[in-house]
Amino acid sequence: MAYRVSLTAPAEADAYAAFERIREVAPNSAARWLRDLFAAIATLADMPARCPLIPEAAELSRPVRHLLYGRRTAIYRIIFDIQETSEEGPRVRVLRIWHGARDRIAAEDLETEH
Repeated sequence: MAYRVSLTAPAEADAYAAFERIREVAPNSAARWLRDLFAAIATLADMPARCPLIPEAAELSRPVRHLLYGRRTAIYRIIFDIQETSEEGPRVRVLRIWHGARDRIAAEDLETEH
């Protein structure tokens, strides 16, 4: 089953903020990084449940998962949930793009407008 993949406004803002930080230190790599990030996100259309629940899922009381993206010290967590039934049909909502070195994600970090 193919899922529709969408990014929430906070996730989109996270992606572009990370792009800007990368562009400051590695301008020749930033565009490729962003393109490959969106390609990784697109893979969630097929079998998103292959990704593990985030360690914070029990505290959050919701089944939130993550796909790891990047290498070495630049690992990002693509944090998402799966909605089997929604107005658009089955979908994956990318909630945040969280740098791996950041603190654990909290419920208020996952609040979305839709």
